Amino acid sequence: MKAKSLKLIAALALCALTICLCACDEWSHNTSTPTAVTGKLQVHFIDVGQGDSILIDLGTTEVLIDAGEKSPGVTDYLKKYVDGDLEVMVATHPHSDHIGGLLKVLDEFTVDNIWVNGDTATSKTYTDFMTKATGEGAQMHEARRGNTIVAGALTFKVLNPPATLFSDTNNNSIVLQLDYGNVDFLFTGDAGIAAEESMINAGVLSDINILKVGHHGSRSASSPAFLNIIKPEAAVYMAGIGNDYGHPHQETLTALANIGAKIYGTDVNGSITISTDGATYTIQTEK
Repeated sequence: MKAKSLKLIAALALCALTICLCACDEWSHNTSTPTAVTGKLQVHFIDVGQGDSILIDLGTTEVLIDAGEKSPGVTDYLKKYVDGDLEVMVATHPHSDHIGGLLKVLDEFTVDNIWVNGDTATSKTYTDFMTKATGEGAQMHEARRGNTIVAGALTFKVLNPPATLFSDTNNNSIVLQLDYGNVDFLFTGDAGIAAEESMINAGVLSDINILKVGHHGSRSASSPAFLNIIKPEAAVYMAGIGNDYGHPHQETLTALANIGAKIYGTDVNGSITISTDGATYTIQTEK
């Protein structure tokens, strides 16, 4: 999609394969000349402990991908950025560490469009979420590969799940690509290696700038074959401090370092905000 001259520099800097979890307050990177953009885009990887929550904010347009567990919730964070309605809510898959916090979001914000993956669960959290979602009055959508999600000037490409769902819930995660000017984001939910292989075989993957690392940095995702295609310059995993799963796994950190990605994690860096005008992007960490 684009040449990334800093890839070689990053790879040389990591030639000793030293894993670097970036604790700097801010990092900037220049890409090539932007295409059509409409202002500054901010992508917030919100620290919700062992869970995912991502807010994409462009002017008065906001898109929320997941919201962590019910507690601590993300509504206080969202209130600082959401102007009026929340245009799009994406529930990547039915696990509570992704949809639990969406219950309170539905209570406190008007949501225009809700995207789900069509998978189901027997948990009370899932039942409560679907009850609130269908009662919200929002347009309900079921995501499949090839769909697009439009919010204002933003267009997300749905890369997963495929037409026929996997038997594994994580692999049914909604995977989205957002291209803003010449800065590209890939949001992977908890999609694992089977989903990655499906996307590889479908030919829907391309070179990107920023990766939301799959499944909290678990070894069950981020296969070398997947990473060698997307070649992210920066990678953000979302995990809780001292979580019971041992996330992120060392294998994943090593794989990301091997391709020259600059690694950030909410357990180390707190909430992480990436700002871009489509030509350059800046990564700022809470700690």
